[in-house]
Amino acid sequence: MPDSAVLAHAPTEPGSEGSLHLVVERVAGRTRIAELECSGPVQVLRCQYLDFSAPDLASVTIASPSGGVLQGDRLRINVEVRPGARLVLDTQSATRLYRMPARPAIIETRFEVRAGGWLEYVPDPYIPFAGSDTTVDTVLAIDESATVMIGEVVAAGRVARGEIFEMTAFRSRVTAIRPSGELLFTDATELVAGEALTDRGFLNDEVALGSLYVITRDADPALLRAAMGRPAPPRARMGASTLPNGAGAWLRVIAPDTAGAKAVVDAGHDAARVAALGTASPRSRRP
Repeated sequence: MPDSAVLAHAPTEPGSEGSLHLVVERVAGRTRIAELECSGPVQVLRCQYLDFSAPDLASVTIASPSGGVLQGDRLRINVEVRPGARLVLDTQSATRLYRMPARPAIIETRFEVRAGGWLEYVPDPYIPFAGSDTTVDTVLAIDESATVMIGEVVAAGRVARGEIFEMTAFRSRVTAIRPSGELLFTDATELVAGEALTDRGFLNDEVALGSLYVITRDADPALLRAAMGRPAPPRARMGASTLPNGAGAWLRVIAPDTAGAKAVVDAGHDAARVAALGTASPRSRRP
């Protein structure tokens, strides 16, 4: 028999397991939550209907009681948007990636958007602290008749504290597929400690990076380009183009701060939303 005293003092690996399983479906002309399970440091707030121009559109906010991502955390988010349902996912605040001296953290997200479904997920920025080591892996399984707008903004560190490229690593990959498994595109972002800011193809002295993917039929990158300049943040560099395999359009921006990068991503998001839905995003209720 094992010694219970030894077991009581056995070392445990740091980190938490957290998960979210969310399914929404269209019921009586409105998007409603059909299934919801969450655990650990991943929670959701009450479903709301914030857009009076699109009253069927459900808004759900993902929250973290821990205030951020800790070393060893493994978070899994699975969201299914059933046929005809329309969902906006949001975050409560910026995602702080804390110091991780012992073990890296992993965030795995999978979205399935069925025929005629609609999903928006443009979360608040990622803020990597010095010594953080985080991988974000996002998979989108999207029906040809569905629409998905997904964005990401990441800082090069806690700039106000002088922590620029002091994370161990930040890696993010977005992969879009059809329900059949056909690959549409893969895009990756990787920031590592000690990166030379002025290297060609990197951030060129800027400290924030933003991306927006508009995955829908007939998405027009010219629409995104026009939105990015109204007005363009000082020193920001940005561009928009078509996604491979007729998947849609995308934009990318590098900016001197997260506010500038987020402003460009939000402007592109609003322009694409107005073109597809006829209404811009409702104003946030957060202070």
